[in-house]
Amino acid sequence: MRTSIIIPSLNRSKCLERCLDSIKGQSVKPYEVIVETEEGQLAKIRNQAAKKATGEILVFIDDDVWCTRTWLQSIVETFQTRNVSGVSGPSVITDTFKANRDLFRWKDVKYLYDSLFLEGRQDLPGHFTRSGAWTTGACNEDCSYEGPVEFLEACNQSYKMDIFKDSGGFDEQYKGIGDWSEPDLAFRIRQKGHKLWFNHKAKLYHEPSQSGAYKKRSKDASNRMANYLLFSKRWIRPCFRHTLYKLFMRTYYAMQAFR
Repeated sequence: MRTSIIIPSLNRSKCLERCLDSIKGQSVKPYEVIVETEEGQLAKIRNQAAKKATGEILVFIDDDVWCTRTWLQSIVETFQTRNVSGVSGPSVITDTFKANRDLFRWKDVKYLYDSLFLEGRQDLPGHFTRSGAWTTGACNEDCSYEGPVEFLEACNQSYKMDIFKDSGGFDEQYKGIGDWSEPDLAFRIRQKGHKLWFNHKAKLYHEPSQSGAYKKRSKDASNRMANYLLFSKRWIRPCFRHTLYKLFMRTYYAMQAFR
């Protein structure tokens, strides 16, 4: 199967170089690699890149990841052996780089977050809880899950080209860096009766960079909150935990904007 790997990148030359090196070392080679360096709304940039692609499978990753040698092979084999329309795998954040992610930086806060919003499912990848929070198991080094999921990891997501097109691609109503456009696409695809799959062998490492677009992302509080409200209005059933989670998200984004 022909794969088109799409990488949005902006002012992260070192990260991008390492990412591309890991792709060159794959046990199965991609048909093409498309690097989009345009500045703007991420959902739109991804869609523009997808229009250039000629592969049967669209593979979306970030420029601050590096892929294990059999990552792409595992993705292709999953599409070949299972009746699925999308594939994801672990996007491991090691302890060193978890310091760059607020959700993982403070263990006490993470414990409280897990208890309130993840309902004991924090080691499961690719699912949402009643609160409207996404499970974080795909970030763990020891993630061994294989099975259906509700969404694909934002920096490790692959779709059949025809399914992606039929679903309309990423919704460009999600502004800025497009937070929540990824699970929105996944939910729309599943709504049409298609299945998404998580293969623990399709593993890459995410080393969140604070260069490039990072500072703009951290200040983009209004768009990020608006994106979540758009997603949750469409897909999350109202309940007390969800109300509490929206309050948490609003507070978190506001704090980021004032750092």
